[in-house]
Amino acid sequence: MEPYRVAFRLDHRNVRLVLTAPTGDELLRASLPPPATFWSGKPARVLLESLSIWLDAPLRVVLSADDPADGFSLELADELGTGLRTVFYEVIAARPVGHRPKRLRGVGDFRDVHQLSLLDRLPGGDR
Repeated sequence: MEPYRVAFRLDHRNVRLVLTAPTGDELLRASLPPPATFWSGKPARVLLESLSIWLDAPLRVVLSADDPADGFSLELADELGTGLRTVFYEVIAARPVGHRPKRLRGVGDFRDVHQLSLLDRLPGGDR
């Protein structure tokens, strides 16, 4: 059975989330102000745990933030951006939509190396 999914989007103004059932139906939409800095990540963790207990099922959480440090400040990801996994939920950290990865400049042309990395995305790329 597919898990319940929570899409969690953070920016400097608000936190938006959508809870989706395994059938694809939306169960909840919310737009909340960012939590007070005093409480740090506790409100986000308690919210996700409460939803999981309410539904009696673990959640899969997709976290997208303007700044990767936001996931860490909410205690939903570690310092490297790896999502947290608990009994109640599993966080998958994602880049914001439209975000391009940063590339180092000034160390030469690496276009040929980037092309090689595309081979891994082809079917059977693990040969």
